[in-house]
Amino acid sequence: MGSMTKVMQKIGTGGPGRAPAANAAGAGTAADAPQLHSGPASAFVPDDEPVGCARTAMDDTTVAWRAELVDRALVAYHDRLNAVTEQYRALRARLLSMNPTRAAQTIVITSASPGEGKSVSAANLALVMAEDGEHRILLVDADLRRASLARMLGISAGPGLADVLRREVPAAAAIQASPLPNLKVLPAGKVPGNACGELLGSGSTAAMLAEFRSGFDYTFLDAPPILTVSDVSLLAPQCDGAILVIRMHGTPEPRVRQAVHTLQANHVKVLGVILSRFARRELGGYDYDDPADYGR
Repeated sequence: MGSMTKVMQKIGTGGPGRAPAANAAGAGTAADAPQLHSGPASAFVPDDEPVGCARTAMDDTTVAWRAELVDRALVAYHDRLNAVTEQYRALRARLLSMNPTRAAQTIVITSASPGEGKSVSAANLALVMAEDGEHRILLVDADLRRASLARMLGISAGPGLADVLRREVPAAAAIQASPLPNLKVLPAGKVPGNACGELLGSGSTAAMLAEFRSGFDYTFLDAPPILTVSDVSLLAPQCDGAILVIRMHGTPEPRVRQAVHTLQANHVKVLGVILSRFARRELGGYDYDDPADYGR
């Protein structure tokens, strides 16, 4: 790809419903997060917090997710000591180093085609960005045509982004709490059918993104594939940049080049790319290549 983009990180993950391979050195406790229960499995469970507690956008309210409902591909939730989770932490370090002024960022995460792993990457990245407790993180399902984050996280599907853009509910009423006090989630909400592009390109979107910047340090928007629909070309220019997820040995290079060109033609700053489904045994001694398709 020459000088067009830089590979930010190589990420390997399992398929849907499949537990990711654990690092052999992963047994033990998560001592680096005292506000959470420590343990080798589902570490993101807040102390003494009932499921279904009250939720607001900007406070430190937490709510427990049901581990059995959270997609196994979200390794940053199920196994915080996994080698793949550590790769997302390396990606976090890269993003932070690219923002020395600590300005609030709204970042679109997209792909060239469906099934590249963009939703998995967005959710895992949001989890590791929030785990240090230093940054306020918002994860938004902006793929209004094929919403998946609510299902992946096992949370309520609405109200959500579409309802906020239609000005039926305020953002604070639609944003949901998570097991981490500084991580919030905005699902897609009631999908508006063929009006997706109109909503994302409306003046409501600009006002909403400004609100996100005032309340969060990083907002990650899981957007549709850039080459599939026009939604990203409407949304991404209003954001601070985009990350492109490409599937290792799966995305043809011409489509990657076309995706980057489309983003740049729409005056979108391409922050870099994530290589998903990267197989390398040196990652904790395991091969993360999996023939199963993400489907999202």
